[in-house]
Amino acid sequence: MARVKVAKNAGFCMGVRRAVDMALGSTRKKTGPIYTYGPLIHNPQVLEILEGKGVKPLQEKDISQEGCAGKNGGTLIIRAHGISPQERKKIKESGIRILNATCPHVGNVQGIINRHAKNHYSIVIAGEKDHAEVQGLLGYAQGRGFVIRDLEELAGLPPMEKVCLVAQTTQDEKRFQALAAALLKKYPGAKVFNTICDSTHRRQEEVLALAKKVEAMVVVGGKGSGNTRRLVGISEAAGIPTYHVETEKDLDLQSLSRYSVVGVTAGASTPNWLILRVVDRLHDLGGRRGPASWLKALSRLMAISYLLLAFGAGCLTYTSILLQGLPFNLSSVFIAGLYVFSMHVLNRMTDKASENFNQPGRTDFYERYGQWMIATGIASAGVALLLAWFQGIHPFLLLLAISALGMIYNLRILPGRPRSAFHYEKIKDIPGSKTLLVALAWGVVTSLLPPLAQEGRFLSATPVAFLYSSILVFVRSTLYDFKDIQGDLMVGKETIPIVLGKRKTESLVVFLLIFLGAVLTAAGPLGWTTSLAPFLLFSLVYAVFYYFLYRKKVTGWGFLFEWNVDGSFVFAGLLGFLWSIL
Repeated sequence: MARVKVAKNAGFCMGVRRAVDMALGSTRKKTGPIYTYGPLIHNPQVLEILEGKGVKPLQEKDISQEGCAGKNGGTLIIRAHGISPQERKKIKESGIRILNATCPHVGNVQGIINRHAKNHYSIVIAGEKDHAEVQGLLGYAQGRGFVIRDLEELAGLPPMEKVCLVAQTTQDEKRFQALAAALLKKYPGAKVFNTICDSTHRRQEEVLALAKKVEAMVVVGGKGSGNTRRLVGISEAAGIPTYHVETEKDLDLQSLSRYSVVGVTAGASTPNWLILRVVDRLHDLGGRRGPASWLKALSRLMAISYLLLAFGAGCLTYTSILLQGLPFNLSSVFIAGLYVFSMHVLNRMTDKASENFNQPGRTDFYERYGQWMIATGIASAGVALLLAWFQGIHPFLLLLAISALGMIYNLRILPGRPRSAFHYEKIKDIPGSKTLLVALAWGVVTSLLPPLAQEGRFLSATPVAFLYSSILVFVRSTLYDFKDIQGDLMVGKETIPIVLGKRKTESLVVFLLIFLGAVLTAAGPLGWTTSLAPFLLFSLVYAVFYYFLYRKKVTGWGFLFEWNVDGSFVFAGLLGFLWSIL
């Protein structure tokens, strides 16, 4: 297994993500035909998906022909690269509704050019003359704009009194600094604005740093993406073998198999799922074999097969039993683990669409071993129900009910009825249903079944245990929703962050953690639970910690992310174990 190092800032930049989110948000509203002014971003795979959702690109010459689109409620999305004022005026005159997805960084450059052009400055743009962003920027220069790529073109500029230099936002940092120094010599007193965006700068610095730690570099991104090609150039200039690929199918596996450590970065218009597919394919390459390699392979297997999640459910059940003051019951632990494993496996097999985008490594695994996993999932559900039967009729019926609910989650609940008659054909169509129902199901199987099996009733500590399990799972699932938001938007899944928005969802998570912290703090002294309750505050700190790591982009890619997040349940079990021996 090859060792793969992924750049922290690989993938969509803020401007591209914003443009794609706006386009996909428009498809959800379905207010009429949707167009983009030219290709929305420089990535053919994303454009193909958008076109499949009815988002069609238009060129300037098409605006007058498609002017009728404005009369039937059509929307034209201005892409992240921005457009010139002249183009915007022509679009407005066509009558079509405009949705402006211009990157804020590009908008800032437009503002700088506009202000200085009004003060009679000549505008010099360091960039590519034919690039859409540069063409839009020239429109703000009031006819006094020049585009240069190198020192030779700079030398060809005419004499000018007042000069303002800006950069295309995705330009190479070193090249711009060299141009700026030469321009100041030629035009003393010229104003220089380094308008290369922070994301571009960080990517370029990361490539240089990564090149010192790896034997080869793979750069993922569209062949027509200028910023991706610049990353390739920087990597090649660093002196290491560099491979520019659009998808995992373009990888030269024979050549790459010679390297033990491979770096991966990606252009600003490359979606996460393409990077994940490349990373997963590289992981499968041969490399140095040894204990560390086998341990890594086992860790990955546990994560993608849901065995890690099942183990976490067992750990959470163990902690819930201790919190309620019940005698340890191994059967309850196994029931929870088997139930969680079976529901995730079987629902994964009936809902493959979003997994293709969010977790392509798991998709490949299930394509290889799907039949075995289905058989194992069904057997696990059967064994869980059998164990619950031996615990009593009430635990059995409760587990049977939530198992049935889990099984019909992806099935049509109104067969034969047209979609227009009833918007929600399946339970999964209800916005945010998965995150909420998964949390409640975990709460039932980890917290309600054990007292029902042992005492035949719920205890005073049971609501606290239920809240603890459900909120921990809700927080974990919400973070997955944040991570998978690109893929969920692509397939039209309405998760809580998509419906409420990221900020409101984060506020909800913070509120739930504070509320749970208050309940755990009060539960012990008030005699609702055992004295384990305050110990469990550390698991809330763990949840905050992994959210922080995710925001700082240090949780890793693929199965490393799952070990960081799903490890919270194992950590809860560890807290319970430490309390029991102390």
